[in-house]
Amino acid sequence: MKKPPPALCTVAPMLALLLAGQVFAAPAAQPLDVVRKPESVDPEWRARLCALLPQPCDPQSLGLYRPRGAAVGDYAVLSDEPLAVAMVRFKRSADSRSWQLARLHDFSSHAAALKKDGTGMPEARVSLAPALYPLGEGQWAVAVLQTVSEMYSGGGASFTKAAFVPLDESKAAYEDIPFSCSKMVRACFSEKEYKQSKHCHDESSGSLRIAYGEPARPDEPYNWQFTWLQSEWPAHAPATAATTTRLHFAARTTERAGFCGGPQ
Repeated sequence: MKKPPPALCTVAPMLALLLAGQVFAAPAAQPLDVVRKPESVDPEWRARLCALLPQPCDPQSLGLYRPRGAAVGDYAVLSDEPLAVAMVRFKRSADSRSWQLARLHDFSSHAAALKKDGTGMPEARVSLAPALYPLGEGQWAVAVLQTVSEMYSGGGASFTKAAFVPLDESKAAYEDIPFSCSKMVRACFSEKEYKQSKHCHDESSGSLRIAYGEPARPDEPYNWQFTWLQSEWPAHAPATAATTTRLHFAARTTERAGFCGGPQ
């Protein structure tokens, strides 16, 4: 019997899987792109959008974004005070500018609960990451970030953890997940060292990556898989000496993430 060409040997099983509905198309996070010059959209956008959000609202805590691939006039607003995500539509006419609130997701109660039950990091600044994360088919979450900053003589550090909270503002799907970090510690203490050293600080930085695997059942959440990338550049060494490590971890094994040596 004549064998089919190699290309058909590959295509046939794939076609069978597609017809059977067994091929899983991995979803991806949806970034919100910052509007670099929001005043060019509306010089009074802060005051007008604050009026649409829960009160009290701090106009200076607002950020204006465009959902990637959104229709003309569609925007997203991230607010740190109150902690909220708003989907809005901007309309411009010959004699006026107006904003319409399409959807509002208020996470203020979640931020307050973090402080009340003591699960939040001490002295943490709470904010929202500019992205939507896929939880399941048609379900999305935001990352509520807690950031702690430390100041050192000649250096400093920042450590950020995330709680991934569904847009319906229910209980977080994942909490206390290392999200990003950076740390710089001075290693030169004399004028001579500063002149002779190739690098006068110990530096490290880290960030989270998320892959979304196929759920066990169609009606269940995606299988989130966490990866931590961390770079280390030791003092007194050239940039070529910097190293990067990649570690996989689960929600119950966050200690595997280096987190720049910061609080866990």
